[in-house]
Amino acid sequence: MVFLSSLPGIVDARTDFDRMEQLAASEYGQTAAATVKAWRAMIEKDKTQPDLIKLERVNAFVNFKVNYASDMAVWGVEDYWTTPLELFGKGKGDCEDYAIAKYVSLLLMDVPVQKLRLVYVRARMGSQTVAHMVLSYFETPTADPLILDNLIDAIFPAKRRSDLFPVFSFNHEGLWVGGERDSAGDPTARLSRWRDVLQRMRREGIDPSLTKLSARSLMSWKQPKKSKLSPQNTAKSRSSSKVMAKHQPHLKTKKIASEHMKSTKSKAKTAKYRPSSRKIAKR
Repeated sequence: MVFLSSLPGIVDARTDFDRMEQLAASEYGQTAAATVKAWRAMIEKDKTQPDLIKLERVNAFVNFKVNYASDMAVWGVEDYWTTPLELFGKGKGDCEDYAIAKYVSLLLMDVPVQKLRLVYVRARMGSQTVAHMVLSYFETPTADPLILDNLIDAIFPAKRRSDLFPVFSFNHEGLWVGGERDSAGDPTARLSRWRDVLQRMRREGIDPSLTKLSARSLMSWKQPKKSKLSPQNTAKSRSSSKVMAKHQPHLKTKKIASEHMKSTKSKAKTAKYRPSSRKIAKR
């Protein structure tokens, strides 16, 4: 049975939760099927709640149900973006998997796509800077976005996450570099892993095909000044960093820190951090 969704901006979107539960049971076992069933129940129950409640419920659900593990440990490859079914099936994943599951969950709960961005960042962890992905939510196009992260359970506005330095962001609508307002291109064309995970999602029961929206969210992140990390903003680190991930510039830790200091002097510096197939250690 196919459940039709009323997602804003979605064309003929279909979510077949029954199929997802059956696949979870047959491919991953009853524990995975129970997780998918609980995920479905949360989506249906909280669909009419205010957006902030939806953010809290989704962030807590995914962070609680999933344990951090590298793609190499789970899938035997260096970089693999999972569908929600694959993530809940394994019960393990890395930063992209957490962020994608939260993104899809909120879309299925009728949060408009223009309010959501998957954001690749450089996260400062102690003396190191590692590649990382988070989900951002914009209440208004120029608002300071709220950050949903697997490193910490609390949801903070971007200005309070001085440990994160945005590189590029994307959703179904487009791909943006740094603080640029105009899209740098089609995300499915530029990001092969994004295209692949969307295709697998459709086969599993979710079709999040979106229209091009005229209203565009704007990145309002401000490059933070160099400062020490606040313990309040760095609570609950989940695991060791993931190594050798793709789609990031090839910069070693010292060079990353140096480039970030330069980028605060000029917006033009941000444009150089475009997606690439080269590698960097990732969390």
